[in-house]
Amino acid sequence: MNVEVPTSHHDGLIASIIVFLRDYASYAGGEGVAGAALVLLGALFEGIGLALIAPLLNILFDDNNAGGFLHHTAETLFNLFGASTVFARLLLLMGIFAAAMIVRALVLLARDTTLAKLRIGFVEMQRARVAEALATASWGQVVRLRHARVIQVMSGDIQQIGTAAHFLTQCLTAVVVLTAQCVLALYLSLPLALLSFVLLVGTALALLPMMRRSWRLGHFLTEANQNLLHGTAQFLGGLKLAVSQNLQNDFLLEFRTSLQEQSVQQVNYLRQQTETRLTIATLSALMGAVLVLVGLSIFHVPPAMLVALLVVVVRMSGPSNQIQQGAQMLANALPAFDAVQTLKRELGGPTQKTSAIDNVPPIDGKICFEHVTFIHPHDGDGEGHGVQDMTLAIEPGMCLGINGSSGAGKTTFADLLAGLYPPQSGLITVGGLPLADSLLDQWRDKISYVAQDPFLFHDTIRRNLAWVSPGIGETKMWQALALAEATDFVRNLADGLDTIVGERGILLSGGERQRVALARSILRRPNLLILDEATNALDPATERTVLGRLMAQSPRPTMVIIAHRPESLLRCDRILTIENGHLV
Repeated sequence: MNVEVPTSHHDGLIASIIVFLRDYASYAGGEGVAGAALVLLGALFEGIGLALIAPLLNILFDDNNAGGFLHHTAETLFNLFGASTVFARLLLLMGIFAAAMIVRALVLLARDTTLAKLRIGFVEMQRARVAEALATASWGQVVRLRHARVIQVMSGDIQQIGTAAHFLTQCLTAVVVLTAQCVLALYLSLPLALLSFVLLVGTALALLPMMRRSWRLGHFLTEANQNLLHGTAQFLGGLKLAVSQNLQNDFLLEFRTSLQEQSVQQVNYLRQQTETRLTIATLSALMGAVLVLVGLSIFHVPPAMLVALLVVVVRMSGPSNQIQQGAQMLANALPAFDAVQTLKRELGGPTQKTSAIDNVPPIDGKICFEHVTFIHPHDGDGEGHGVQDMTLAIEPGMCLGINGSSGAGKTTFADLLAGLYPPQSGLITVGGLPLADSLLDQWRDKISYVAQDPFLFHDTIRRNLAWVSPGIGETKMWQALALAEATDFVRNLADGLDTIVGERGILLSGGERQRVALARSILRRPNLLILDEATNALDPATERTVLGRLMAQSPRPTMVIIAHRPESLLRCDRILTIENGHLV
């Protein structure tokens, strides 16, 4: 599988890191400052604990000739508290050490809690922003998206952002701790500390190629997961057809091939991480040996100071390993963050809507199409899929029937009526008001739209009905079901209204799904009811009964019924035919 990444791997990785850091810092705000302060405090108390090693060793080795800042500080402390005996000095130092470790534990608890809240909040903010972008984008943008891509972004990719945020905070914390340890090492022995720094910098530079490889692997896995999810969704959607024709083996072969490719890449990545950890551990051991030899033979460092420095250097390997692992994991997760940002950019971000509609008169009355044209983008010649130069008027309470051949533009007409698409030319008005952005929310509050393949949630019939009107009582539910000729079949279900309907209502027949969807549309009490082939799965007798009851409502909503069967439109006040996007 070929995955496109930026021409310059180095520039692309750095750009991704900068954008991620900027976004995370913008979200963190004041709480991020508090988290940074706690990280610094944790590093400070870590340093205090390590700094006590040198004077402790001086007391144990009875080395009164040891010099240095830490030795003089300890002597001042002993004099201040009158600790003149070995036991008193040990007791004082151990008391300070215990107090420092207790405070450090409390600081680390507060630090980790604060950073965890930041990380979780940042992830949920990303998910909310994507959902908002989807909900506020134009319908034309949304329908062109692959469902697998959106699902991957909302689940796997955003989960990876959580991983990236975790390892970012881990790296930054480790950098602060490592810095504190380096400062302590400088106090212990300047030349040996500088030597250890050179070795650490060399190790850090060696990590850059590994980070780039992790970043490229992240691109591969992000694309591979999306393709795998898309293939799985397609297979599940056509499983009945595939099994009936014995075509499922082709999917299984493709599925196994994708899994094998991902497995190979992931094994290589894990091997790279293991090699890096072993390399750092080996270098740390060699560094310790070099420091001992150089410190004793060249710089003649006192034993207590040398042992303390070795302890500090050994402790440096912990945050060094965290930085190494965190940097690779961060680089591996960044492509998922890029995928989320790309989707949000494509959707154009949240649109600005007019929130104050109090000054807008109620939108109601005659619906007029005035020379309205909308051709879907993939029809470049302007023929066929869409509507062209359409002019008509729909009076309040009218039942308008629409027929025409498949692809003639009937559903596009319904979508324009619901405000899902803005006209490319011409004007749609309701009660004389243009159906523009400032009125769309108010207009859609008055619409019920039932499609040929109605969407039902994988939930109970009760929850599906209540979706359009939360808090609706059971009595009204049964009334709506009666209008849709659905009372008998719902009562005969084992759990009645509490029956689970399955994914998209798969556990119900086509006619049962349509009747539940019709009942749901009635509960909304719309001013406009759009039925787009919404009764084609019903037998003619049931369809006549249902449509008759809908038209007998008082007050009756304006109704637009789109159907292929002529008998479905017999009760309509007016019938129009659309062919090739034109009214004929």
